[in-house]
Amino acid sequence: FRDFVVVGEYSDAGFSGKNIAGRAQFQQMMADIESKKDDIKYVLVFKLSRFGRNCADTLNSLQFMQDYGVNLICVDDNLDSSAATGKLMISVMSAMAEIERENINAQTMAGHKQKAKEGGWNGGPAPYGYTLENGQLIVQEDEAEVIREIYNLFVNTAYGPSKVAKEINKKYKKIPRANGYLDSFTMALVKDILDNPVYTGRIAYGRHTTEKIDGERNEFHIVKQTDKEKIIIAEGQHEALGILAHSLAISFTKTAHACRRVGIKVHLRHFVAPLII
Repeated sequence: FRDFVVVGEYSDAGFSGKNIAGRAQFQQMMADIESKKDDIKYVLVFKLSRFGRNCADTLNSLQFMQDYGVNLICVDDNLDSSAATGKLMISVMSAMAEIERENINAQTMAGHKQKAKEGGWNGGPAPYGYTLENGQLIVQEDEAEVIREIYNLFVNTAYGPSKVAKEINKKYKKIPRANGYLDSFTMALVKDILDNPVYTGRIAYGRHTTEKIDGERNEFHIVKQTDKEKIIIAEGQHEALGILAHSLAISFTKTAHACRRVGIKVHLRHFVAPLII
């Protein structure tokens, strides 16, 4: 291309261009430009979207490069920041790329919400007690036995999650999962299991959301969703594990937690007919 001599290649495979955070090779390239390594004059990319999809990051990075006499060429988009209108066109196209990314995200989220409303699994590792087959949750019996016992102990004894975890660890060895696992059942894991509607045959979507970190331009973290109206709970397409598979299940669990916090022992038989099978 224009008889350029390639002095280095930088590739952040698998990383999105939505921001430069986490793109080690991109940051290395900028560091090499700053140190004037190899007397770089141009950065050559196939498309502008490979350089960045965030307008502010793209323009800030380009300005940083130009401060060191380095320009950007996007081959497929026919853009050259050294040309008279090059930087203007890059500004316009980077803004369009960001809008496109946001539209794709919105469409993806809408698809996930609709799938959840239909009771479908939205991806990710299967919960403990299930395996995935063709995108469907299928009961994995050796793990399901452990899940049933967790609910049995929590519902039919005065045990809290910590005691339930200890009893489960005495009786069972936690089965390794492909997505990683702890050495034993913990109180936190038991709480998560008791709080997960999937075991009562339901699909929950939106229980967590991404929230912008104050003071950061493109940094987000995952937090619990506090707006209950944004959480979708629907009857799932999968089989419940035979535990609390009833509309009163969630109410009972909340009541049990509340009572135990003030020292009142509560059993499922005090609330509704036993539903454990």
